[in-house]
Amino acid sequence: MAKKNKKNTPAPVGNIYLAGFMCAGKTSAGRALARLLGLPFCDCDALVEKETGRTVGELVAEKGLGGFRRLEAARMRALASSGGQVVALGGGVYPSRKWKGLLNRTGLTIFLNCPWPELAGRLKKAAGPRPLLAGPWERTAVRAEKLYSRRLPFYRRADITLDTAGLSPEKIAGLVRRKI
Repeated sequence: MAKKNKKNTPAPVGNIYLAGFMCAGKTSAGRALARLLGLPFCDCDALVEKETGRTVGELVAEKGLGGFRRLEAARMRALASSGGQVVALGGGVYPSRKWKGLLNRTGLTIFLNCPWPELAGRLKKAAGPRPLLAGPWERTAVRAEKLYSRRLPFYRRADITLDTAGLSPEKIAGLVRRKI
């Protein structure tokens, strides 16, 4: 049975995990969904940044991608241990096989499926602070599209896939609410 939340509407017993590629809208849609459902919202990357006092880019530069992933892993284990919240996953969390079981046991995973052309436009605007997008856009775009293509089959294994092309965070939140 679903628990009641602040807005006295049914909420899932576990977490609602939003998965998707960089710039898919996990954070903005997650905030809108949390407001709609009256649940707390957590952004995994933002929590790591807050705890360390460094940006993801700085952490990757200092500790390497593996070092950042270890910090992210510790945060994910803590988030998974408490339920009843909306969680924006880091773009690389869900494609990792080691996380799929934990996420499935502790909540519902929703893939925000934003098509590549729309993502590419968003990524180009947001490339500065993202370590995986460092360098000239022409090379970065090719690298990002390859990474997106490699991750897509993993994202599609989510409990629910939502096509989000051209949708506002509020529209996405409404779709999620209807699906859960």
